[in-house]
Amino acid sequence: MTVALLAAAFLAVCTGTSGGRSPADDEPIGPTPIPFYTGNLSVLPFMRYWGTHAGPITDLVDDGRIALLRRIACFADCDYQAWCLAEPEPGRWDFSMYRANADALHRAGLGYIPFCWVHFPPKWYHQSPDFVPYECAEHGEKLMQLSPWAPNIDHLYRQFYREQHRALGDRVTWMRVGTPSDYGEIGYPAAMTSWLVPQKHAHPGYWCGDRHARADFRAEMRRKFRSLAALNRRWGAAFASWDDVTYPEVREEAAARRARETGAPTDRRRWLDFVDWYNGVWMRFVPRLAGIIRAYYPKTPLIASLGYSSERTVYGNDYSAAPKMAKRIGIALQTPGAVSYYGVKRVATACHHYGCPFYTEPPGDVPPEAEVARVFCDVSCGVQVYFEYPQNLDRARPFLREAKRHMTGARPVVDVALWQPSVEHRLNAGEGNFPLPVFLLGEEGRDRFDYDVVDETLAEDGALRRYRVLVLVAGRVTEAGALRAIAAWVRGGGVLLTCDLGDVETVEGDRSLWRDLVPEGPSSAAGLTEGDVWDWPSVLRRCVRRVGRGAVIRLPAPPERRALLIDGVVKAAHQLADLGPRFRNAPLVDAAADGVRATLFADRVLYYNGTARSVTKRVRFRPEDWRGRCAHPAEMDVEVELPPHTIRAIPLVEGSEKK
Repeated sequence: MTVALLAAAFLAVCTGTSGGRSPADDEPIGPTPIPFYTGNLSVLPFMRYWGTHAGPITDLVDDGRIALLRRIACFADCDYQAWCLAEPEPGRWDFSMYRANADALHRAGLGYIPFCWVHFPPKWYHQSPDFVPYECAEHGEKLMQLSPWAPNIDHLYRQFYREQHRALGDRVTWMRVGTPSDYGEIGYPAAMTSWLVPQKHAHPGYWCGDRHARADFRAEMRRKFRSLAALNRRWGAAFASWDDVTYPEVREEAAARRARETGAPTDRRRWLDFVDWYNGVWMRFVPRLAGIIRAYYPKTPLIASLGYSSERTVYGNDYSAAPKMAKRIGIALQTPGAVSYYGVKRVATACHHYGCPFYTEPPGDVPPEAEVARVFCDVSCGVQVYFEYPQNLDRARPFLREAKRHMTGARPVVDVALWQPSVEHRLNAGEGNFPLPVFLLGEEGRDRFDYDVVDETLAEDGALRRYRVLVLVAGRVTEAGALRAIAAWVRGGGVLLTCDLGDVETVEGDRSLWRDLVPEGPSSAAGLTEGDVWDWPSVLRRCVRRVGRGAVIRLPAPPERRALLIDGVVKAAHQLADLGPRFRNAPLVDAAADGVRATLFADRVLYYNGTARSVTKRVRFRPEDWRGRCAHPAEMDVEVELPPHTIRAIPLVEGSEKK
């Protein structure tokens, strides 16, 4: 969504408008299996402060808001508290507007969830010598936002939460952890909030130009590598002292380009170490901030927002590291919904693996048809709490009254993992948000198969044990530990499905780990045209290498032949038993390219028709797929009627299917 569209959606939320659309009836959504909550309160006063809103203030809690919350089944409302409003003059704190919202919600039996934007300081603070803003490392320009490297930033946050607690006491139900970035999400400024707070110089970039950030980089490199000689060897550098250590060239990501062009391990490592530090700043800052908040709210659940739906290196997001960190410190992550299926799965896979609570939110305005798609996507990713803006919920009430029963928080049953080559993606500076060959395979293939997304970090942390098939179609540079984890998983019984990719090497250039694992074989699918399918017996004869208890299948097709690769994934998932008695097929719940997506759960199969036409889908389950499982379909031949933009379920009954 563009910033302009997001701004329009945001104002629609605040003013209560819905683009002329109204619900089909007056019935409320009713009780939901997982919590629903909403926002955004008190945004218009914030905008008025910065001169971006001159109209009436309509986003505070009143009787109409209470009635709306009950209609849309939200147990709580989110209030965007701002330092610039809470301390209009030095030392004069005023939380009365926020306290009035909290009191009104509590009188109605509803929860109150602050989302604190401390990172936009009051105007008077901008003149203080203590103000340390973000500084662009490429151009030297500054933002009107606090830098996470400011020496006094912990004091500023501690002061805010101390005064907030004095004013609100026990009125806080949950707390959203607002980091110093555009929307308070984990990540760096990207000009997304310039329509809220005018900025003279704002763009996606490397916002680590201030001296405190540079000092932190040197300190982390010294902690990590201990000796200057070790760092110089690793980077091919000749720094004479630790004071000389600095970033690689970030302007136009020149260092990433150099690392790609030279292929030198020293160039690769220098860029990757910088990106690891840039992402890792948040892995250290968020725990500190959570600790500050818990000093005043020790029993209040905390939620951090993981936004962007992108792993471009300028954004500073590592979607494996953040869930791992969140689990360690005991907070939930609220992540983008109503975006690509791949993007949601990328985060959901890591959240579920590490055991971090997984909540979702939309990027802005979501019309009813798109709300259906979002629900199916989020349910298929195991959403546990659903955040949605009021007008989106209100317009979709008829649908949500039916769909809510599917929102149980359960994790789906998934046999296939797509490999995200995060190391190579970082060497490409995160171009395209996610690695394009894998992203497109997942987006185009979702009509025929479900999947999770695993990268190097997840593989080394044992995530592969959950899957029978790993699909690797991109990433010719990776970590040795990741290749060893894949090889060990294959030897233990996993099946690696790859393609005519060429050798995969470690960052240091070692190709032996890959060559020991992946067979050489046919190198072209020239005889197959787009739309053709694999002759599976021929593939098994010509393209399989047994490795321990598992196998490697190398399809003779390049990564861009996605239709062929999609067919290969479907066959590997559902005809794997053809490899021998050790291998088991995934339950065949849907493999047709008909615009209907399917997701398997322990107790049901969900089908979603995302097309504008009605579909009568005939599902023929294979009895052998369900033998030994805890539940199975009551009938093996079922017809499902799917009107446009609807979700239907086939329940599974307990007890193993008999022969």
